[in-house]
Amino acid sequence: YNEEVQPTYLVAIDEVTFIDCDSQNPPPIQVDCDFESDYCSWAQNTNADQADWERTKDGVWYENTGPGYDHTTSEGYYVYFSSHAHQSGDVAILSTPEITKTENPISCFAFWYHIYGEDFDTIRLNSNRNEEKTVLWTISSTQGNLWKSASVDIPSGSENFMLEFEAIASSADNGHVAIDDISFV
Repeated sequence: YNEEVQPTYLVAIDEVTFIDCDSQNPPPIQVDCDFESDYCSWAQNTNADQADWERTKDGVWYENTGPGYDHTTSEGYYVYFSSHAHQSGDVAILSTPEITKTENPISCFAFWYHIYGEDFDTIRLNSNRNEEKTVLWTISSTQGNLWKSASVDIPSGSENFMLEFEAIASSADNGHVAIDDISFV
């Protein structure tokens, strides 16, 4: 009896990193984010705001506001902004690096948000093209103690742009907004 044994091959790849990339052909931007390990490619805009978005998994239940859990797994991370300890009108901006239309040919952007409490903040999604902001989506009222989904069409154009989540503090001390599971779809 003559049986040939076929070799078995296995290839695994983990933690791919771009090093010393060509500046004319940079790696794709990671806009999709569930905030489980970090802010992904999203960054705090420290030049144009007075506050920061915070990443947490512990919930923000003071003054009966905020989610007690994330949208993804009910045990993971999300980002939030609270007007607690901020002045009315203070702004927190979380933005992507510059995006070109060819990097993300699909122009629908989806995310989950949570805005709840007696007092509430405002949240906006802006497109920033050459320092000209366009409000793509906004909400300024409590939505109940649950995560809600939103999807926004990104205006067409060949210019580079950034997406920005902008939170604006209310006049009260217990306003709150949170976002999670953001992606191009």
